Amino acid sequence: MRPGRKFTVAPGLAPGGPLLDNLGAYPEMPMKTIFAALVACFVTVFALPAAAHHSLTAEFDPNSTVTVKGVMTSIEWINPHIYIYFDVADKDGKTSQYAVETFPPNHMRSRYGLTKQVLSGDFDKKQTLVVEVNPAKNGKPLGWLTKITYPDGHFIKLTAEPGSPEAR
Repeated sequence: MRPGRKFTVAPGLAPGGPLLDNLGAYPEMPMKTIFAALVACFVTVFALPAAAHHSLTAEFDPNSTVTVKGVMTSIEWINPHIYIYFDVADKDGKTSQYAVETFPPNHMRSRYGLTKQVLSGDFDKKQTLVVEVNPAKNGKPLGWLTKITYPDGHFIKLTAEPGSPEAR
C-alpha cells in the first residue's frame, strides 16, 4: 500500500459487520444429514453404470439368422442374461462349443412362462437340438436365441418385436 492511503474493508465484511456476524447464526449441519447426502451421492454414482445396458443390435446381427444343431451341455440361468451352451459338431466331426444368449430369468418366466427345467427339456438324454440365433457380429461362436426346436418337433420361439404378445 502507498503511504498516505487508507485501507478500507467492505462494510459487510468488517468485524461486527452483518455478514461476519450472521455466519454464526447457522447451526452446524447434523452428522446424519451429511451421511445421508453422501449415501445418496454414492448410490447415484454407482447406479448409473447398472442402468446403462447394451443394445442387442450392437452385439448381434438382427438381420441374419443362423441355424445351429448341437447337444445342450449346460445352462447358466443367471442375470443379466441366460446362457445356454451346446456342443456342435462340424463337417469333419470336430466338436466345438457354441454359446447362446437370451433374456434374463425374470423375463423368461414372466413373458414366456419358461423355467430352466422347461427350457432344458430332457437334458439328461443329451439329445440334439436345433437353435436359430442372430449371430454375434464379431464372428465368435455366440448367438442371440430366437427359436429352439426339440427332437420331438415342439419348439419355443422367442421374439421381442414391437406389438407381439411376447413384447408386452
